[in-house]
Amino acid sequence: MLNNYQPQPIKLIKITPQATGIKLFRFEFLDRDFGKNFKFSPGQFIQLSIPGFGEGPFAPCGDSNEKYIEFCVRNAGRLTEKIHSLKVGGKAAIRGPYGNGWILPCHCEESATKQSRNITAINYSSEDNGNNLRLLRCPAAASAPRNDSCRKNLLIIVGGLGFVPLRSLILGKEKFFGKDSKFQIFYGAKNPDEMLFRYEYNRWRENNIELRLTTDKECAGWAGCVGLVTTLFDKFPPAENSRAFVCGPPVMYKSAIAKLKEKNFADEDIFLSLERRMHCAVGVCQHCAVGPYYTCKDGPVFRYDKIKDIEGAI
Repeated sequence: MLNNYQPQPIKLIKITPQATGIKLFRFEFLDRDFGKNFKFSPGQFIQLSIPGFGEGPFAPCGDSNEKYIEFCVRNAGRLTEKIHSLKVGGKAAIRGPYGNGWILPCHCEESATKQSRNITAINYSSEDNGNNLRLLRCPAAASAPRNDSCRKNLLIIVGGLGFVPLRSLILGKEKFFGKDSKFQIFYGAKNPDEMLFRYEYNRWRENNIELRLTTDKECAGWAGCVGLVTTLFDKFPPAENSRAFVCGPPVMYKSAIAKLKEKNFADEDIFLSLERRMHCAVGVCQHCAVGPYYTCKDGPVFRYDKIKDIEGAI
C-alpha cells in the first residue's frame, strides 16, 4: 500500500531546457515497487524535496502512465536553484500526489454511474475525502442528467508556466477524451522563446489538438497572433458543449473568465487552478486557505461557481 506521506527517492535521468531559467526534469523511481504502483491525476501536485534545501509543491507534467515522473521548474529560489544544479544521476525525493486535479469526462461517467446506483453525491467541502471528491464534485453528480451536465469538448486557456499542470492531460488525450471530442488550446506567452514544450506542438496538432498561440507583443520573426490570450476567442470561436480549464498567472484569470462568460460558458463549466503557498500539502499549516477551502486538499483545481464569491480567491 502506498504511503503518500513518506518521501520516496528518485534519480534524475534527463534534463530538457525549455526557456531561460526553465528546465524539464525527468526522474526515475529508485523503489521499483513504488514506481510500478505510482499514479497521479492531471492537475494534482507533488511535494518535491532535496535534503538540506527543503521541499515545495510541483505539478507532475509527464504522461501519468509512464514509469518515470517529470517536473518543469523555473529557477526562482533556493530549492529551485538546487534542482537546476542537479546533474543526471542526482537524487531527490517526492511525496504525494495530493489535491484534486482537472475534472475529466471519465470522472463524469463514473459519477453518473454511481448516481444511477442511488449513491448520494458528496458535498463540496474541505472535509471530503480527496479521491471521492475528485470524482463526485463534477456537475454530473447533481440531479441534472449526465447528457445535460457533462461536456465532451475542452477549451484550455493557458498563460506562461500555466502549461505545466496541463501537459499530462494533453499527453493523455486518448485516455481522457473520446475520439469525437474537440480539444482546443489557447496559449499566450511574452514571446515565442518563452513558450514551453515547443518541440511537441507538431505532434499535438497531428493528434487533432487545435493549438492557437499568441505573444504579448510583436516579435522579430513571429508571424502568429499578437495580444493577450483572450484575443484568440474572437479569432477562433470555442466549440459548443465545452468545458474550460484555465491556468496561468493570476492577473490573467479575471479577463479569461469575463471572456468565457461572454461566450456563454456556465460558471460550473469553468475550472481554475489556483496558485497558493502550499507548505504541508495536507491542510494543517493553513497557508493555502481560500475561504472555507484549502488549496492543497480541495484544489488546486476549483470549479468557478464554488469560489467566485470568495474575496481574494481570484
